[in-house]
Amino acid sequence: MKRFMTPKLMSKGIRRLMVIMAAAAMLAACGSSDEDASSEAETGAQTETGAADAAYSELQAEIDAVDPKRPESLGEIELGEYKGIAVDTQAAAEITDDDALLFIEENVLPYYLEETDEPAAEGLTVNIDFVGKMDGEEFSGGSAEGQTLVLGMGGYIDGFEDGIIGMTAGETKDVEVTFPEDYTEELAGKDAVFTITLNSVQKERVLDDKLANELNNECSTRDEYIEFVRSELQAQEDLSAEFVLYDNAVNAVIDGCAVLEPSEEAVNWRMDEMIVSDDNMLRNTYGIGLADYISVYGFTLDDYKESIRETCESQVRQYLVTEAVCDAEGLDATEEELENWAEANNVDMATVNETYDEDEINIRCRAWLAAKLIAENADVSYLTGEELAAETETAAAE
Repeated sequence: MKRFMTPKLMSKGIRRLMVIMAAAAMLAACGSSDEDASSEAETGAQTETGAADAAYSELQAEIDAVDPKRPESLGEIELGEYKGIAVDTQAAAEITDDDALLFIEENVLPYYLEETDEPAAEGLTVNIDFVGKMDGEEFSGGSAEGQTLVLGMGGYIDGFEDGIIGMTAGETKDVEVTFPEDYTEELAGKDAVFTITLNSVQKERVLDDKLANELNNECSTRDEYIEFVRSELQAQEDLSAEFVLYDNAVNAVIDGCAVLEPSEEAVNWRMDEMIVSDDNMLRNTYGIGLADYISVYGFTLDDYKESIRETCESQVRQYLVTEAVCDAEGLDATEEELENWAEANNVDMATVNETYDEDEINIRCRAWLAAKLIAENADVSYLTGEELAAETETAAAE
């Protein structure tokens, strides 16, 4: 039951959103400044902008008006056996020192750089100033100072980064490029010259005892830091495996229910809950609201609801089971259990209260309590990833 955990909200979608927003800003900077543009074109642009603003305002008003109300009944259920049931799950992987070192190399060291006298090369970080010209004249949006980039990441048009390779700090060089045919109308297919000044070249620091202590002052050696990271990664892996077990345990109970029918009112409630919590998480994490996210793709709120309906129906089925187990066992979301639930999810109650309303907090905590009870009383078989995948494939075929 993945929603027991604090969701990593739509990270791929958010990254795509940020790319789109950045591209829009760049295109605006490189756009035409022709003062002779026709009044008809200006009127058309204003009309489109006004329509977009009106649609956005309407969407924002719809989201602001969402007020989740939990229905009296989540649906119909005849609870089957929930103790002593067979549950298959995947054991937590063992995290090795090599795994920890790879994680450090990919996720830590790229942010710890030092200047070098080496020539600029692919994979190194450079800081540059550049001035772009066409036919000897600077063009709008073609110049910048203090820009940092990692060579080889492909963030600029073809030929730009290649021209920097081999330069040394303090060097200035003219680099000839041709804008792609699918670039902005003003620049597409045109030749340009960028005068590039290389301010500095930086490379990743080597993980040694000194850096290890900077990264964690409780670690005095490189090996101690690797062990620290390994233990942290192992804790995350163990937690993930624990929630997979809970997920599988609840699904095993679901499979044994003679009757399990979510009500439409409950599904609508869960969709409203998700809209509110997604909006809160976007605001708290990225500084934008759900309306910004939805409008980028040209969706309506109804489109968004449809995209989450299946997930919400599944969640209501899970909640029907976990609520029934809590009622049967006398489990409740007391203040102590709420703290335990938050701690198990590696969040604090302040974050929980900012993200969810009281009804959702209580039902999520009760769902966790029930899932934990089912798992603790289950006959658990720990399978390899391959065995579990084969079993799932067989079940689907049947």
